[in-house]
Amino acid sequence: MGEPDLKDSVADPNHTGASVTRYVWLEPGKAAIFGTDNRLATVQDVEASTGTKQQVEQQAPAQAATAEPPQPFDPIETPLNYLFYPAKAATIYFGAGLSCATGGGCEKPQLPPPSAG
Repeated sequence: MGEPDLKDSVADPNHTGASVTRYVWLEPGKAAIFGTDNRLATVQDVEASTGTKQQVEQQAPAQAATAEPPQPFDPIETPLNYLFYPAKAATIYFGAGLSCATGGGCEKPQLPPPSAG
């Protein structure tokens, strides 16, 4: 896509006090926000006809408000969730296999993320 039309720093919607880099390409109508680790966090659509810097800045907080905030780190629960995740996944797959064997329908089970309680 070439060089971006706009480059700026915006407040990180997932963390307080941090700022992230945003690159905007007006011609294809895309804005990319990179996280604090310089990896692509989100890609947003921008209207090309009215794609001014002010409108892009107004769109980012609105889309960030709809994003789910990160869960706080619990020093006891989080490591335990990761420790017992293989057993939890095995139980879910065993239940899915048992359901398939008894004629309840064969589907690949949806595993929750390891950080989910």
